[in-house]
Amino acid sequence: MKTSFEILFEELNQTYFSGDLPRIGITWNSRLRSSAGRFFPGSRKWIRDYPPRIEVASYLLGETEAEKLVRDTLAHEMIHYWLWHRKRPYGHTPEFHAKLKEVGGPRYNPVPKQRPHKYIYRCPGCSKEFKARRRLKSLACLSCCKQHAGGKFDARFKLYLETEIETSRKPLLETPCLGTSESGKKAT
Repeated sequence: MKTSFEILFEELNQTYFSGDLPRIGITWNSRLRSSAGRFFPGSRKWIRDYPPRIEVASYLLGETEAEKLVRDTLAHEMIHYWLWHRKRPYGHTPEFHAKLKEVGGPRYNPVPKQRPHKYIYRCPGCSKEFKARRRLKSLACLSCCKQHAGGKFDARFKLYLETEIETSRKPLLETPCLGTSESGKKAT
């Protein structure tokens, strides 16, 4: 019995690639967030021969137009595979874009999963707020630097960390310290 990926692959292969593409491993990937899918080229060397594969983000299944998103993503990744199979550059080249236009798929993931902002920085000059997903190094407010320092870095407008937003991660389980009793004295 064929999986839904195999059926969809065969349908797209016949429709857009004249049935020229050999079967390929296609799997769900629960870790993909910003990209909807990815193509891994195989090795053509006889010493380390491994097949190419495609991964599709599993979060697409929870989206409102899941079937269309999965189909478009698979078609996009199949274009990379088609180029690789023909021994052509398989990145986002003009040849890739021409085939993508023919297939009618999107260039970018229309529903990327964004990580929430964890930090809020503020400019001491204009009080403008900057949200960030990771800690920032020494940065200054561009607007203030342009207005007051001719566009060059000015330490007066260096952003400072105002708030670290709590994340919804599960706390680590607390375990009692080894070598102490409940009263806090060393166990003997």
